[in-house]
Amino acid sequence: DILATANLVNYFGKANIQYGNDGDPHGEVKVSPILIRKGDTKLALYGLGNIRDERMCRLLNRPRGVQWARPMEYEDEWINVFVLHQNRVAHLQGAKNIVKESHLPRWLHMVIWGHEHECIVSPWRSHISGGAFSVLQPGSSVATALSEGESKKKHVFMLEMKGGKWRTVKIPLETVRPFLFDSVVLANQKTVNRGNPDTVMDFLTTKVEQMVERANLDRT
Repeated sequence: DILATANLVNYFGKANIQYGNDGDPHGEVKVSPILIRKGDTKLALYGLGNIRDERMCRLLNRPRGVQWARPMEYEDEWINVFVLHQNRVAHLQGAKNIVKESHLPRWLHMVIWGHEHECIVSPWRSHISGGAFSVLQPGSSVATALSEGESKKKHVFMLEMKGGKWRTVKIPLETVRPFLFDSVVLANQKTVNRGNPDTVMDFLTTKVEQMVERANLDRT
C-alpha cells in the first residue's frame, strides 16, 4: 500500500466483496482486466487479492461467486493472464484454504501464482484444467521460512509476448542469502550411538560444518 501510494508500483487486483439485497451472506466479486495493447499484441491482465484464503475458496466454489469481465472487442485475440496471491497447495492436512486450478476459467492462458515460497523455474500445463492454461510459480525472492522449498535456487521472471504467443525468461538471483536444507535419520548413521549423546552432537556438528562449507562454495 505504501509503495502504491508513492507511485512506485501499480497496485491492481484489490477486490471488494459485494453483497446484494437477496440476503446472500457470501457475496460476490467482479474481476475486470487491465487491457494493454501494443501493435498486434493484446494483453488482458487480471488480478485478485486482498481476500482471506477461506473466503476466496468459498467464492470460487459458488456459481457466479467470482464474475470475470472479458474484453468486448476481439475477445479471442487477447492473451489472458491471471495474477493471484493465495495458497495453491494445502500446508496442513485437510486444509480448505486453498485455491484449486479447477476453480479457474478455462479461457485463461497463464496463471502467475504468488504466495507459495518455492520457486518452480518452468511453467507447467495445468493437468487439472485439462491443459487449458499454464501455471508459473515464481516463489519468494528471499528465504522467509525454514522449509525445504525455500532452499531452491531463487529466480525472477520476465514474460515476453508478441501477437498471440508468449514465453517466460528466467533470471537467477545472484545475491540471495545462502540457505541449505537437509534431513538426516540418526538411526541410519553408523557413527551415531543413540545411547551416547556425544556421538549425536559430533555427527550433527560435522553435518552443519559440511553444509556451511557447501554454502560458501555455492557463493563463489
